[in-house]
Amino acid sequence: MTTLFKISLLAATFASGTLVLAGNPNAGERKPAAAPAVESPPQAAPGFSVEMRRGEVLQVIASEAREGGQDAARTYGRTAFPIASSFGFQRLGQLNVTRSVISDFAPEVFSFFSWPDQASADDFAAHPDWPAIKATRPDAWSELKVYSIALQDDLSLQFDPAKHYTVVVAWLNEENPADYDRYLTGIEPAVTRAGGRFMYKMRGPSMESHASPPSAPSQLTFVEWDSPDGFSAVQQSPEYLAHQQYFGTSVERFEFYWMQTPQSAGS
Repeated sequence: MTTLFKISLLAATFASGTLVLAGNPNAGERKPAAAPAVESPPQAAPGFSVEMRRGEVLQVIASEAREGGQDAARTYGRTAFPIASSFGFQRLGQLNVTRSVISDFAPEVFSFFSWPDQASADDFAAHPDWPAIKATRPDAWSELKVYSIALQDDLSLQFDPAKHYTVVVAWLNEENPADYDRYLTGIEPAVTRAGGRFMYKMRGPSMESHASPPSAPSQLTFVEWDSPDGFSAVQQSPEYLAHQQYFGTSVERFEFYWMQTPQSAGS
């Protein structure tokens, strides 16, 4: 996909409000949210927060359920979560995908988890039962992408059920990576006017998956919006028109999703 085509496709998709799932035969269909990648007790409220300290490890897991894989997912959760929690693993909450705008797979949820530190995550990975449990992931999920990063600073995020969220998962061009920050910084005033705010930029995460190319993305950028029309307004702004070229020169490929928190407890 050429750079100019990527930009044109993104603009046309948002302008029309259509759902684009590259390579997905069910494009246009909204799936119900699937169970999280690891089972845990339901939350008391649909919103959730992420309160973490420097040195803790944040994991964001994007999961696409396999048809008929519900039993395998439940078994995975019942076996993996007790072991992981013994090393301090915690589920923080999830965002349900409401629209996949640009993607080569169709995740239903982005789930947030934490580890006390990298050593705890490594100790879990070295547990003798883990390889066999991990090997069952393809039975439960068509794809499961696990993005992980050890925090360099404290992190405080609040996800509100009244808001809408986007995430761009971007693989940057090695020749012009700085242009991506130039693009994001340049459009930020327009994002603010449109009722949006940049929440968190997950820079340089590692990635695990079983059905995707092994290269990890350069950045996940989470934005909160008052309205699902927010980005359409940004696209009409002079800031966007002046800086969209830097998206094209910096991004090799990307995925783009709209999300919301579960609208009822445990959903």
